[in-house]
Amino acid sequence: MGVSNAHPPSTPSLRAAGMRQTPQREGILRVLKDSDRPMTVEEIWERMPERRSGLPTVYRNLERFVREGWAESILGADQVMRFVRCDSRHHHHHLQCERCGRTAEVDACGLEESLKNLEALSGFQITRHQLMLFGLCGICGAETAANAEGHQRKTGTKDGAREIDR
Repeated sequence: MGVSNAHPPSTPSLRAAGMRQTPQREGILRVLKDSDRPMTVEEIWERMPERRSGLPTVYRNLERFVREGWAESILGADQVMRFVRCDSRHHHHHLQCERCGRTAEVDACGLEESLKNLEALSGFQITRHQLMLFGLCGICGAETAANAEGHQRKTGTKDGAREIDR
């Protein structure tokens, strides 16, 4: 299972997908490529170098980019839709840091056997799935561990537990 953090230097071919190459489309793709966190449509629009287009245009292009596999829509815990740039053209999943929001692609799935079992148990024919995994990225995990260690030294207890006088 590989995790991809780097973005390839090439951008998707708008023309090969049957789309005109416009500054707005290139701007949206560039903003997504430069971010390591999922972004709302408004955040993408605010970071676009040329804001000649309105939010509906950004929405329409993002929907097309999702269909092309260049981006993925992610519904956040706050029920707000955000978009993240996808480097993989094949089926993949994402990891997201619960603390800072950084995302990374996971190039492997490994759920095929479980999905077959679910189909047999439910009677459903599963046509697709989307899996989002949450945890702490390396930076936030190290900060959390360092903070916990500092707290233990400060209180003189393990796991931050307090001693109670009886």
